[in-house]
Amino acid sequence: MPTIKLTGLVDGAARVIGTTDDALVDGSMTIGDANTDSIVVNAEFDSDLVPDDDNTYDLGEANKRWRKGYFDEVIAKMPFVNTAKYTENAATQRYVRWDSAGSNGNPGVNNKLIAPANGTLVAVSVRATSAANMTTVAFHKASNGTENLNTNLTESVDLNMKIANTTYEAAFSNNSFSAGDILGISLTPAAGFGNVNITCVWMLDWGTP
Repeated sequence: MPTIKLTGLVDGAARVIGTTDDALVDGSMTIGDANTDSIVVNAEFDSDLVPDDDNTYDLGEANKRWRKGYFDEVIAKMPFVNTAKYTENAATQRYVRWDSAGSNGNPGVNNKLIAPANGTLVAVSVRATSAANMTTVAFHKASNGTENLNTNLTESVDLNMKIANTTYEAAFSNNSFSAGDILGISLTPAAGFGNVNITCVWMLDWGTP
């Protein structure tokens, strides 16, 4: 392993910074010239550790992960997953109920989620016990202060659910929402589902209120 020594000038002569000295480096610094070089830090940080550019650099990578993280508070984009299920034998639009009560024919109190933070709808996975063929999966939302979901969809994705007991995924792009919005999903199959299970993946940005 290479060793890095910081040197300075004292009375015109080079001096190695020792264990009882403090090092102050002005300007920028590049350490190493390849990923085979290593940095070992035995000291503890006594300051913030802030990147130079916003939302640009990573900490670790897919095959080189940090093992554990100890944080008092995490402000980050994090996924939230919720699920629902119902039985339907008709080719009818249904609004997913997030609990077992109420109707799913029209948006109501049981068909909406309150967004706890700004975010996006990433994907909806759908699985049915009967082949439903072309099925429209739609994302609905309404702003804070509104009673129920907007029946006009924000975005829809068509899935060809031609094989029973098989999971199909609808990915969304026009999918953003704000904290306090109410959110919902509707499904419109070309044929009855039988028993249908739905899993939604939402990405919540806990860095903004």
